[in-house]
Amino acid sequence: MNFELKEFFDLDKCQLCGKCLTECPVLLYPEEKARSEKQKLVRGEPSPVLELCKSCFSCDRFCPNQCHPYGLILFRWFERYQKHGIPIRALGSLPVEDKNFMDFARQDYTAEERVLVAEWARNSHSNLSGQEVVFVGCNGQVFPYLFQSPILQGAKIVSEPGLCCGEVYYRMGLFPKVEQLARKLEKRWQEINPGRIVMFCLAGYNMQKNILPRQFGIKINAEIIWLGDWLLEKVKKGAIKFTRPIKRTVVCQESCHAKALGDDFMDKPRELLRLAGAEMVEMNPCRERGVCCGAADGITRFNPMDMVAGGIRQWRLAKKSGADLFVPYCATCYFMLKMSSKFYPSFLPCVHILELLTYATGQEAQSLADKRASKIMLKIMLSSAGRILSRKRIWPEE
Repeated sequence: MNFELKEFFDLDKCQLCGKCLTECPVLLYPEEKARSEKQKLVRGEPSPVLELCKSCFSCDRFCPNQCHPYGLILFRWFERYQKHGIPIRALGSLPVEDKNFMDFARQDYTAEERVLVAEWARNSHSNLSGQEVVFVGCNGQVFPYLFQSPILQGAKIVSEPGLCCGEVYYRMGLFPKVEQLARKLEKRWQEINPGRIVMFCLAGYNMQKNILPRQFGIKINAEIIWLGDWLLEKVKKGAIKFTRPIKRTVVCQESCHAKALGDDFMDKPRELLRLAGAEMVEMNPCRERGVCCGAADGITRFNPMDMVAGGIRQWRLAKKSGADLFVPYCATCYFMLKMSSKFYPSFLPCVHILELLTYATGQEAQSLADKRASKIMLKIMLSSAGRILSRKRIWPEE
């Protein structure tokens, strides 16, 4: 597939106003500099934007003409990738490569989790014509225990290693690898033939509902909804009842994809938490001005310590909010925040939204995330020791 800039960024609509960069929560450029750097990006010239961007989607929210300036940055990263590949040290953060975080997560599965993921894999090779399924992507596979929640009782889950929407690769500009993974996913959905797919994470939702069809030509026939909508539907119908109110102040870590999708998608997790008895407070900045959990901070330099620093930044903001609980609704955010907490012991509890909602139904929710994140982080460090200073560069789709 030949990738062209027009598939990712609408140059014809762009007025080079620079608002995407003046409003960027990371850059906050003055107007003149914003316009200058935007012109460099359009012309394909070197710009500090490509080294400082946190890949958080915010710029798309601020563009007055819906030109998708984030797509322009992605395309310039794609051009960089074509020429130079990526450093071998980046492999540990890529979900379908050798010796990555997913491999280390699987090594730590409990017996119950192994039974769960074996069932998910069987479902992934079954014809489930017309049925409703829940798709658990790479980030959910780090914590299979989350899906033992009674909230998900009876859900038919589809998932297996390598069945990936390509989101991590997409945000690094590795478009050939994204297409490779997307074609595999498209074929698998044709074989499973579900009627409705409930996406566990918003990254998987946005990729399979919007990005892969529009930019990579992937066709998925089933209805696609997000888990947040699915849960709200069940709460409002009385199928899920919150019998033990949370009675705590809660601050959310925003999903970058929620920002891209709009206010409605940022509102839904907050609505669920309020219905469960939580009082919501916000970080400053928050919502469309919020920044990534840290996971995408490593994209520009492929440096894991940039990711840790990004995570610490978010922990500090959460602490300043005065909340009792720090609640991500994205499993990647959850994983990243758990790892970065080892470098910033804030003593602020961090729980995934599913764990907290399970508690609110009167059930006890186990959490294996702290110990698992520590083990994965240690194994990544040990396995990557020889890669950190290596000058070797690779192209994962080859």
